[in-house]
Amino acid sequence: MARNVHREPPQISVWGCPKVKAFLSMLFLSLVTSGLSANADEPGPPTLAIGASAPDFCLPGIDGQTRCLKDYTTSKVLVIVFTCNHCPTAQLYEGRIKQLAVDYRERGVALVAIQPNNPNAVRLDEMGYTDVGDSLEEMKLRAAYRHFNFPYLYDGETQKVSRAYGPSATPHLFIFDAERKLRYQGRVDNNPRERLVTSRDARDAIEALLRGRQVRLAKTPSVGCSTKWLYKEEGRKAELAEIESKPVQLLPASVGELTSLRKNPTG
Repeated sequence: MARNVHREPPQISVWGCPKVKAFLSMLFLSLVTSGLSANADEPGPPTLAIGASAPDFCLPGIDGQTRCLKDYTTSKVLVIVFTCNHCPTAQLYEGRIKQLAVDYRERGVALVAIQPNNPNAVRLDEMGYTDVGDSLEEMKLRAAYRHFNFPYLYDGETQKVSRAYGPSATPHLFIFDAERKLRYQGRVDNNPRERLVTSRDARDAIEALLRGRQVRLAKTPSVGCSTKWLYKEEGRKAELAEIESKPVQLLPASVGELTSLRKNPTG
């Protein structure tokens, strides 16, 4: 007599599918490059024009020292990077920025990083990729953890310097020649994922200036998290007010639930 034999349907995994991998890669890039900010379309100060002189600055650094524009008068090229702690795109570029500092230091290139964000303008929903904010004290923690090899300056209180340069996102680079005229502004390269980079725009600009040549591509779009200008603090206050307005419901846990929780089967 024939028997009905139940067979489980075959288990099909979609993770090895090239189309799924491509979709996940695109999703990752969209999250990283979206700016992660609802305020990204709000107006900020204009970005410094190519050919303009470097705006002066004197700002406190993570090492307790104040660094000024005049401290770099002997440098052949000056690279100013506006970056921050909380932004996932900025985090992805930290290693590449460190490498720029190493590769060009002996060739007379100075690299200085400035943190432009007002810490109180960063919303809670923008803190999902970090364990530190953008205050000066937290900058010290991030720099120590990532072993920054360049000055890291704070401009989050007044943003006077940042407004003079006009970084639209973090990271945003400004590269000046020996006369401190702006010759390049924009991104480090063309992909936050380093293995997918095909155009190293900042390096190309530095090389051109060191060789006395014109920078071929003087402007590129900066990709990252929108700069948190002072006016965006109102958005954070509104977010907190909305959170505070929502009721919180507390439910007692049973003995069985507490016992299960204590076992922690997830490891």
